[in-house]
Amino acid sequence: MYGDQAGWKPEGPRSRRATLFEPARIGVYILVLAISYLAGVYLGGVLLFVWYTLLLLPLLSILQARATRAHLLVRQEFRNEHPEKGQTIGYVLRLTNLSRLPSAPIIADFHLGLERRGTERRSIYLWPRETRSVEQDVPCTYRGVYTVGLARLTIRDVFGLTGFTLPVSDRTFLLYPRILDLQTAPSSYGTERTIADAPSRSGEADFALFRGLRTYRDGDDARHVSWRTLALIGEPLVREYDSAAEPAVTVCMDTRPVGVGGDVELQVEDAVIEVSLALTRYYLTHGIPVTVVIGGAVERLAAGDQAGFSRLRASMVSLEFDSAISPASLYDYHRADPAFGDGAVVFVTHRLDPAVIDLVEQSDGRTAQSAAILVTAAFHPGERSTAHDRRRAISDQAGVLLTVESADALVQEFAQWHVESYQ
Repeated sequence: MYGDQAGWKPEGPRSRRATLFEPARIGVYILVLAISYLAGVYLGGVLLFVWYTLLLLPLLSILQARATRAHLLVRQEFRNEHPEKGQTIGYVLRLTNLSRLPSAPIIADFHLGLERRGTERRSIYLWPRETRSVEQDVPCTYRGVYTVGLARLTIRDVFGLTGFTLPVSDRTFLLYPRILDLQTAPSSYGTERTIADAPSRSGEADFALFRGLRTYRDGDDARHVSWRTLALIGEPLVREYDSAAEPAVTVCMDTRPVGVGGDVELQVEDAVIEVSLALTRYYLTHGIPVTVVIGGAVERLAAGDQAGFSRLRASMVSLEFDSAISPASLYDYHRADPAFGDGAVVFVTHRLDPAVIDLVEQSDGRTAQSAAILVTAAFHPGERSTAHDRRRAISDQAGVLLTVESADALVQEFAQWHVESYQ
């Protein structure tokens, strides 16, 4: 089976024991102390008592914070050491105040998920001998690098003049994209109804290269009978296909920024990656070499190259969508390389890219072998309507343009293709 399970790195960066100062607060405190001292000297009485109070209370507060740091027990627990996408990482922080005094304010900064989402902060106070637990289930909704645990633990004095940090650690988990099973996929192109259940090897009939219909003869494969035509005219006709000279497929991923932010952007990025991986795995398991274009990088995989596919999948964990070039332009550029396998190309994109659409519209099943899978989760209603119209227009010609909301929707679409190929 292709791919490895998600893993984790034992520890993240440690924060060291240190003392922090707040210059602004200290400056204000010194100013107030000076004013109260002058007032106490000249006016005496209660104002002089106020000055002594302002002098002593912050010192006592700092001593309390130091005592809290010396008597604070910190424990972290991590559940589900090897999470997969869709699962959760259980995290528990336990703080125990071993002192006989109440704790100073404890400020805990947590990593609770994808690194790009930053940290969360909580303030905790403990009574003498009290233990308090902070529990959090971190959902692994998207692929990526998940950091879970303490980023920093700071004990502040009550007046906020100083802080004392404790050594802490976090843990990093690697969430790989899912590997989805496809029952069929475009190996060349043609209309959706002519894509059969598997691409062909060299010299064999390519079920994606539809030539036409002819009268049924004894010995013909019943799978290729056009049952819909039989139902309409009462005569059995068989589909004929051309042969594939050089079975090869190029998968071009669109790694330009999605540009919508939030969960929708992460959803679209994952869909593009998972669709590309699903196609690549399908072709490799059916004996078809695959060239994967990822931005400016090119990965060539021989048929059945399980190790190469695993490396490709691992590289997707931290893939950044930061390209500025259309995948159609990248495809044209890389085709100039003699080592580049020239065969069918499938674009996986999240935009209504005119250059990609033009290549698909030019597909005729023999010389311009292009197909496109368009992830529309980030589209506004007008874009979705335009995309569906283009899909119908291209399907009536010879190319394949699919519009899907997610990788799971594509699996369902191809499952329907698989059923229709035998009707």
